[in-house]
Amino acid sequence: MRLEEIKLDIESQLSKIITEDYVLYDIPNHKNIGDQLIYQGELDFLKTLPYKCCDYSSVTFNFSRKIQPNTILLHGGGNFGDLYPLHQNFREKTIKNNPDKKIVIFSQTVHFESKKELERSAKVFNAHRNVTLCARDTVSFDILRKHFINCKVILLSDMALCSSYSKSKKPKYEVLIMKRKDIELGGINVLKNSYGYPEIDWPTYEESMVESIVSFYVKLNNKFSKLYFRSVQKNSVFGLLPIRNKDSYIKQGIDFLSDYKFVISTRLHGHILCLLLGIPSVIINNSYGKNKRFYNSWLKNVDNSYYAETIEEGIELYRNFQNEK
Repeated sequence: MRLEEIKLDIESQLSKIITEDYVLYDIPNHKNIGDQLIYQGELDFLKTLPYKCCDYSSVTFNFSRKIQPNTILLHGGGNFGDLYPLHQNFREKTIKNNPDKKIVIFSQTVHFESKKELERSAKVFNAHRNVTLCARDTVSFDILRKHFINCKVILLSDMALCSSYSKSKKPKYEVLIMKRKDIELGGINVLKNSYGYPEIDWPTYEESMVESIVSFYVKLNNKFSKLYFRSVQKNSVFGLLPIRNKDSYIKQGIDFLSDYKFVISTRLHGHILCLLLGIPSVIINNSYGKNKRFYNSWLKNVDNSYYAETIEEGIELYRNFQNEK
């Protein structure tokens, strides 16, 4: 399946589900370029529909405000489960507070560490009678079909694939190991020998002191803004923070990857952006199998897309790729 075919499948399925004006919530106001790519893909898809967005907000949404349209759209990604409770709690609260609305959750990878949490969350969703859950891979699809029995569940690829991008410059370097620094990396990807190849995360995560201070303020904002805006009966898209510049973040990502001829990525959207830019890339599995699941569901027959279980296996694939040129 080519990337264009995946995009057409997304458009075909969602255009039958979103049939009126809507609101879009849980949009990202953080420096993960992958989430910004997903958000841009959602916007690019929604532009193809004859309906309008009546309101949008991050997790700082003021739930005391009345939502006018009948359809609520929630941002997709890889945080459906108990690893990232801030976003799962926001989804559950949205469902509890809007029993008469139509709720659509864009493509998500599903992962629960705790069976108890899975059952508790499923109970919240199953109490609502009009929720559509988009599963980003076949494993997530099976989990949702088994436990979220009152929800409509569809298999839908990542929303970032609804956008198109081009390289911003000619590559200067041969290969990049794009190595994430958080809980999803997994112990097997601690390299003994990187063979001199650069190991770099998204440029937005190469923190300066200023970015560290901003990150701390973001966490305070998520807590404080909910109380403040509830008291004044108003809403702000991102609470007390200014809107993060999505376009600037995406440009940083494109400029970063355009410097390389080949990328070995532990980040799913590092791999996806490489494919959209025409850069050969190996996707490395994360700590709980998210990347492998997505690759097997959508990317194993896509040009320039390769899979390896570890970074060291990815380096070997790169060397084989070089020998075949």
